[in-house]
Amino acid sequence: MTFGIDFGTSNSVVARWTGGATEVVRVDSAALPAEWNRPGFDELFPSVVSLRDVQRTLCFGWSAKCETAEPQDAVKRMLASRPRAMDEGGAVVGTVPEEHEVWLGDEPFRSTAVAAALFDRMREGVRRNLREMEAAVVTVPANATGAARYRTRAAARLAGIKVKALINEPTAAAISYAHDFPGEGRFLVFDWGGGTIDVTLLEHYDGIFDEIASRGITALGGLEFDEELVKLVLRKLGSHPERLTRQEARRWRRHVELTKIALSQPETDQVLFEPLGGFAPVVIHRDEFEQAVEPLVRRALVPLEECLHDVGLAAEDLDAVLMIGGTSQIPLVRTEVERVLGAVVVDSRLCKPMTAVARGAAITAAEIDGLIPETTISVATSHDLGLSFEAGGRRGFASLIPRYSTLPARGTRSAMPAVRGAAKVVLEIVEGDGERAADDERTFPLARLELPVPQPSAEPSDNVFDVDYHYDRSGILKVHATARHTGTVMLDEELDCFGPDGTPIAQGADRELERLLRRIDEPAPRPASSAPPETRAPKTEPETWEEPAGEGTPALVVDGRGIMTAGRSAASPRPPSMRLLGSALHEIRRRYAQHHVVAVIGTDLVDLVEYDEQELLERAVQEGLIVTVPSASPQAVLNVAQQLNAVVVSMEDLRRLRLPYPWVAEKERFVKLARVERHWVFT
Repeated sequence: MTFGIDFGTSNSVVARWTGGATEVVRVDSAALPAEWNRPGFDELFPSVVSLRDVQRTLCFGWSAKCETAEPQDAVKRMLASRPRAMDEGGAVVGTVPEEHEVWLGDEPFRSTAVAAALFDRMREGVRRNLREMEAAVVTVPANATGAARYRTRAAARLAGIKVKALINEPTAAAISYAHDFPGEGRFLVFDWGGGTIDVTLLEHYDGIFDEIASRGITALGGLEFDEELVKLVLRKLGSHPERLTRQEARRWRRHVELTKIALSQPETDQVLFEPLGGFAPVVIHRDEFEQAVEPLVRRALVPLEECLHDVGLAAEDLDAVLMIGGTSQIPLVRTEVERVLGAVVVDSRLCKPMTAVARGAAITAAEIDGLIPETTISVATSHDLGLSFEAGGRRGFASLIPRYSTLPARGTRSAMPAVRGAAKVVLEIVEGDGERAADDERTFPLARLELPVPQPSAEPSDNVFDVDYHYDRSGILKVHATARHTGTVMLDEELDCFGPDGTPIAQGADRELERLLRRIDEPAPRPASSAPPETRAPKTEPETWEEPAGEGTPALVVDGRGIMTAGRSAASPRPPSMRLLGSALHEIRRRYAQHHVVAVIGTDLVDLVEYDEQELLERAVQEGLIVTVPSASPQAVLNVAQQLNAVVVSMEDLRRLRLPYPWVAEKERFVKLARVERHWVFT
């Protein structure tokens, strides 16, 4: 069975063809935290990887996003080229096509290997649904560079998934919509998610989907909206954005994202933002938020206008306007697109913004497998393919395959030595805009290939090569070169290198992936510079803490939030009590003397603890009696306990969590704690 995978910057989605329709496979719904339990969110797999704060083991998806202090997201962006190199004067001197690195703890991993680990976890999630994902159609942004496309495919392959095709995300969304609501015509797809924006024009006729134009921005999306919302909140608090520490930014980022999601609902006009750190709550009004992000929206309208201009079409020439991706659902974005086009966009209930891309990929997979007769899906190139050459101090661009060529596409060009005696002919293959110079910032170097000259001493005309450049259906380029006079094949390979040394992109990534996946069970080494969370100065000498048990003893994990706030209510709020937690831990250690006891609390409670109890918190953290996580939900506590194979102690009845965590119902794995007349009672 072939699946469809929407590998996104913020979230990924897996879908499959069921014979007449598509179905989203919920690969990580069991880990969905309560505060994120919104309609459709159980279908998402956050494209996030991180090390757990305590165990230092690797986690993915919702656990990595919401339960760790240093989540690594936007891995998809890192599959493109690294930032451009600068000389000492700050001038751009060229693209550095080497790969980004993702740091997990004190160890760097190539982005291709990290992306492969995310694909592997999606495959494992499908396996938990009693299916096997051995092949898939994978989506990529319409304006993704060659590096991003090749590395995406390499990552999926490393995870054991055969990639039958790479298909552009807007095309996939249009396919999904046209399948549910049959009809022909011109579709404009405005695709704006967590990391990129793509605007694509397609024609649908006689069962054929044909891209005719596409424009986009590769680093503009929901992440930038989050940054603007942080600045807005800090201005309302009277604090300057530059004063926000890295640790504070990490602790705020998920709360900020939830606030953005709430403001994206049409019926929501304001949201109460309750910041950490003892700040008073502030109200964020929709008009304030829209004013803050308006410059981002204006930038997003540029590729929309460029796309229509490229093919000489007006808004009235369109038959449907689809808006997909989370960012496109912000009311201001939808309003501005409708204003520019003078047309109403398709209702999000008819084209689901978060899952349409994966569904379209699943339909494409079914079409490739011959399961949907009388349907042909055609994809076009999004860049000009050409050769770079020296042209008076700059690099010229000689086009081979023009943009918007329907895939598969082919271009041919001869090549020969510039002078007699040359030992080789160099082909510098690039993708970009053929109307611009090859060293322009919009041009990306694909490869530098060398053809050995058969007879260096002969005239250049006796050493002519016929070179064939061929894009397959996935947009992957193959180059075939023959010596014209002898017919000898000098080169026949698929491009697989993006560095000056010509190293294949997947070389060594399999070993990195193996190392990464071992981290799921094996702790990563803790950096020497690691330190406990920031706390205030000590004031009193605590007497209630005891030294933890030695290594090798059984573990017991305590849900600290409920204990610290026992007997407190919103009507008569009192700060969470460290001494209350200390007394509970004292009784727990007396009852479970052979266990290593660890209490889990959220970082939001850290700053609410009274000043004279701060030393208790600091010492408990240093001694390993307390660990802090960004969101100490019951799920976070159970995740810690599961990793440590520990007994769980909580004041909350965990019956509702016994389906995703069945081990809680096992004998001697869960103990309920109660506070009765100043005494702690175990049940």
